[in-house]
Amino acid sequence: MARLSVIVPVYNVEDYIDRCLESLVCQSLSDIEILCVNDGSTDESPAHLRKWADRDERIRVVSKPNGGLSSARNTGIAKASAKYVCFVDSDDRLYVNACEDIVRMMDESDADVLTFGATCVPGEAVTSWLYDVLSPRNITYNSFDPDILFKESSRPFAWRMACRTDFLRKNDIHFDENVRFGEDQVFCFAVYPRASKTRFSSRKLYEYLAARPGSLMDRMNADVYTKMLEHVNIVDHIFSDWSELGILDRYSEQMMRWAIDFCLYELIRVPQDKFLEVTDRLGAMLRSYIPIGYVSQIEDKVDRAFLSNLLQPGDTNLYRRKCSAIGFYERRFLKRFVYRWALTDWYLT
Repeated sequence: MARLSVIVPVYNVEDYIDRCLESLVCQSLSDIEILCVNDGSTDESPAHLRKWADRDERIRVVSKPNGGLSSARNTGIAKASAKYVCFVDSDDRLYVNACEDIVRMMDESDADVLTFGATCVPGEAVTSWLYDVLSPRNITYNSFDPDILFKESSRPFAWRMACRTDFLRKNDIHFDENVRFGEDQVFCFAVYPRASKTRFSSRKLYEYLAARPGSLMDRMNADVYTKMLEHVNIVDHIFSDWSELGILDRYSEQMMRWAIDFCLYELIRVPQDKFLEVTDRLGAMLRSYIPIGYVSQIEDKVDRAFLSNLLQPGDTNLYRRKCSAIGFYERRFLKRFVYRWALTDWYLT
């Protein structure tokens, strides 16, 4: 029986899938299964998969109608036979010792989830944020702590996580198929609170191809307004899950502060009517989970001012909304840009 199931979602990646699978069949640990989920590809990807499956019996090809990345990964989880599972995007690669290191660290730690490091190509695509995110420190948590999500380099990429297969199945953890962008964030916020033990490793086991032309990530980064609307949807799904899990009230301050940063940090870059629309949607969503009176308990006065305006029903005055956000944006952009944005209809391009 294989010791690790490597799940590879495949959709129209004929130019990339060979390099991905070559990195998997050459792993130093041979006792793996490679689950390639063909998600209704319309290019030559299926032919490439058949070729590789004929060459290596560890490769299993599962074909299904197109349902998106989350659907393909969920199919892989359902089909996995190994004790552990990990995920590799079909345009990325694993380093040669990756599977061996994953199994060894999971065995040694007895963790439900392992999060490891990665490198990014091409080099010019590496920002300071991305480098930090892909560079976790060596630490183990024996129970859930919000620091896992808000202080460690733990998210947003599911492809640098390995999990116990039975942990995912017993807790009914899967990728949310109703989230078309940002499904990895939702997955991370579902996995870590349910894990009895989480291990982080600084070892860089994965090569991430950033900003592939034509990818969903590439398209979203070019459309800040749509991206931030999708972020509101992501937060809604996460809050709903945490509410059902019974932990949202316990960590509501951290979650609200994260939500406004995640959904609004780039909105100074969009026309101001779009700023009002996105903040209105976020406010309405937060009101469905958090009592308005709770805002007064937030210690940070900048976040308290912004959230007080967001959570006030019926207040859609653009000028007041912008004024409440001045302190929030001053922490992220030059002051002269923030005040020009607040006092005029100018926005940062």
